[in-house]
Amino acid sequence: MSAERLTIDPENKYPADGLLQVEENALRLIEYLPGALIERTRDAIQINYLAELGIVVLVTAEAFEFRLPTIVWTRGSHGPAPTSRLWRRVEIDDFEETDLAEWVQKALQARQAEWTTCIYCGRPLPPEHRFSENICHSCASEHLGVVY
Repeated sequence: MSAERLTIDPENKYPADGLLQVEENALRLIEYLPGALIERTRDAIQINYLAELGIVVLVTAEAFEFRLPTIVWTRGSHGPAPTSRLWRRVEIDDFEETDLAEWVQKALQARQAEWTTCIYCGRPLPPEHRFSENICHSCASEHLGVVY
């Protein structure tokens, strides 16, 4: 098995004589995301970079889908589950190789721009952990009497 294949299919779950288009696309991207966590199915490769501080990129044979981390509350205030939401989808046909690093940077900047600092505790926080624009959930309970 080639080193490239080991990078994107370490368990050899999707053997092939050569690289699939989705694999070629993912290999083009991961050089810009050192240390990223790679998950995959047969037809899609998900690349998670820098956890909640970073981005998620869903790679298919047809497109790069740049996503931003978030959470959904599955059981009211007691069931946060990590997920992601669409930021931009770039079709492979509309894509120039030189644009890839720029798309990664734009997605990371979009995620960073979402963060703010709580006015009470001073912690940085993403939108999914805020009660309002600049108050975290904990401080909303402590200082504003909010009950979750």
